[in-house]
Amino acid sequence: MLQKDRKMQIKLVRHAYSMLNAGLVKHQDMPNHQIPIVEPLGIEQAMNAGKTIGKGYLREALVYCSPYLRTRQTMNHLLVGAGFDETNKPKVYEDPRLREVDFGYGDPESQKPKRKLEGYFWYRMDGGESAADCFDRTSDFLDSMMRQLERKQKEVYDIPLDDAVIYSEKVNRDVLIVTHGLIIRCFVMRFLHLTVEQYDSTDTPGNCDIITIAPREQIANPQFTCGRWAVEGMTMRQ
Repeated sequence: MLQKDRKMQIKLVRHAYSMLNAGLVKHQDMPNHQIPIVEPLGIEQAMNAGKTIGKGYLREALVYCSPYLRTRQTMNHLLVGAGFDETNKPKVYEDPRLREVDFGYGDPESQKPKRKLEGYFWYRMDGGESAADCFDRTSDFLDSMMRQLERKQKEVYDIPLDDAVIYSEKVNRDVLIVTHGLIIRCFVMRFLHLTVEQYDSTDTPGNCDIITIAPREQIANPQFTCGRWAVEGMTMRQ
């Protein structure tokens, strides 16, 4: 049962080590959404993330996932690692807005110098997306997520989830999102109102890294803050 004095946290997890990360396939070799994780390393990473997050956190959390194969596999193993089985695991909402950036028809590696020159946030892949494009759909997802939080909060406590409530201690609905590195960075940018320069100072999280957004008093060494909120676990660009 949810506790009224519980403060909301959002945990974002990048998918486990995939065949793409291992260099076993390239973007042009197979559809991006079909690229699987590498076993057994990917399974171990996901299960360890589940153990770290814990069953207690996930039992009442809203759980979201990118529909790509590697994120769905990560989610399944993460829930097992947290102690769930098919009979008691939480409902997982797959949302296409959490999908990987569209790399288009070009080679992403060959475009890295141009991305650095034009800016990591602004550069649009040949025939694909820019981080700015991903920011737009991530913002849309966040709005939907907050509306769902509002419905759940009202359902349990009859408390409307307006901005005053979000920034108070009354919201206690935790969230888990398993998605892709660039989408995590866009989500943090949107939630904490980061500048483009701050976005560009971040880098892709490691596989199954856990990024936590929580009230500032719960974050020992925040990397970014906004109002009552702070984030930790981000990978910073060297």
